[in-house]
Amino acid sequence: MRQLSALILCFSLLVSCGLRQQKANEEVGGTGFKYARNITMEHKDGYVVVKLLNPWKKGTILQTYYLMPRNAESENISDGVRVDVPIQRSVVFTSAHANLLEMLHAEKAISGVADLKYMLIPDIWRRAHRKGGIVNCGDAMKPDVEQIIDLKPEAILLSPFENSGGYGRLEEIGIPVIECADYMEESALGRAEWMKFYGLLYGREREADSLFAVVEKNYQALSRRASQSKVTRSVLPDRKVGPVWYLPGGESSVGLLYKDAHGVYAYAKDKHSGSLSMPFETVLDKFGQSDFWILSYRGDFNRAKLLAEFQGYSMLKPCRTGEIYGCKVDSIPYFEEVSWRPDWLLSDLIQLFHPDLHIAPMRYYHKLK
Repeated sequence: MRQLSALILCFSLLVSCGLRQQKANEEVGGTGFKYARNITMEHKDGYVVVKLLNPWKKGTILQTYYLMPRNAESENISDGVRVDVPIQRSVVFTSAHANLLEMLHAEKAISGVADLKYMLIPDIWRRAHRKGGIVNCGDAMKPDVEQIIDLKPEAILLSPFENSGGYGRLEEIGIPVIECADYMEESALGRAEWMKFYGLLYGREREADSLFAVVEKNYQALSRRASQSKVTRSVLPDRKVGPVWYLPGGESSVGLLYKDAHGVYAYAKDKHSGSLSMPFETVLDKFGQSDFWILSYRGDFNRAKLLAEFQGYSMLKPCRTGEIYGCKVDSIPYFEEVSWRPDWLLSDLIQLFHPDLHIAPMRYYHKLK
């Protein structure tokens, strides 16, 4: 999630034109963003052009959006999608983006959601079970298109995937599809910074800027504090899925979170920005002596059930020491929060890497019994 904390200064543009120009110079290549790499934002006369760079095909554009004031006249747009802002009615396919709208106080603009059963957002559930409230539009992979049409939303927010083959009928009903590719950012602050785009969409630009400033300040302060720790431990992340174990690449968002936490991670020098698939034998060799193990789970779970999944786990040091920490993602809003509050996740990780630092009670992880 956080990664390439890339603050690229365009020295050719450094001129003393006051604080506004100084802030612009801090933005990556004049894109309007400081950390995010896959999005650019350009303010024109009365509207904003937002370009999403294709994270799967470098050098190409995933989508271009023209954010226009309501009822503003415009010529036909041939190279992008017009979105009338602020959006007042929308269908949101992911719990993370629904939660962000709650954080930005734009929750009233959520008219429908997909995958309601996975959303750990109390207000969404209350409104979904109230007459005339939020409508459950079905499975995100097979949404109820007729239901969406009846809602008359002004936008649909969903996460794109590589080689997805498009969005089927959703592309034919004339409603702008906002492709939320923030999850492909290589840094946690880069992903979180996309909240500025969503803030623009919903007329919450000021709220988004303020929230991101808090996240950035907290994140950097936590990382500095971690660098001063006297104790540093090593991590083993996730667990075996079928025949392989998926691990964060060294330049992935999670891998970079470990670096910002100043912890020890066996693949810290790896250059992959995605995940690595490894056989258990390799994991045992590289991570067998890790100081602690973190993983996520659903339902009732404990160390005995973990060992029952695969007896080979017993050879790992954390199984012998009991240093196994889990996040129960069906009751703890991990997926709803960490995209926008990587500082909260970083705090947990720092306390696991550096037990001499007692920052705050851990928000997501607890020791498995």
